[in-house]
Amino acid sequence: GCPNAHDKECFTYVLKGHIAVSAAIFPTGTKGHLLDSFARSALWDSGLDYLHGTGHGVGSFLNVHEGPCGISYKTFSDEPLEAGMIVTDEPGYYEDGAFGIRIENVVLVVPVKTKYNFSNRGSLTFEPLTLVPIQTKMIDVDSLTDKE
Repeated sequence: GCPNAHDKECFTYVLKGHIAVSAAIFPTGTKGHLLDSFARSALWDSGLDYLHGTGHGVGSFLNVHEGPCGISYKTFSDEPLEAGMIVTDEPGYYEDGAFGIRIENVVLVVPVKTKYNFSNRGSLTFEPLTLVPIQTKMIDVDSLTDKE
């Protein structure tokens, strides 16, 4: 179909949140709930939101949602994200009876070198394990920054 301006606007907000989480660099010891606002910021700027967590741990043996970690407005646990953990990055937006958007990839928490190393604690980021195709006709390219 042909997306209208509102559809594209909402999709782009979700995409901006997805990019913000996937590009995040954060101190070792950070808990996932502290990253949740990265995914929601573009939506919040327009008074929008979604009612689910942004990501969850991914397990083996078909345990799709697995602790101890996640990215959510709710605290999953007191366990911080650690190198080697696998989580999802899946912000969304939904309008009842109209449409729903969710952009999801699975990412691996990995160490990253930064210019400085405050308190010698190190930093982490995400490395994509899956790349979900993005429907480019849904993107309002003019709303993206050069970095995005």
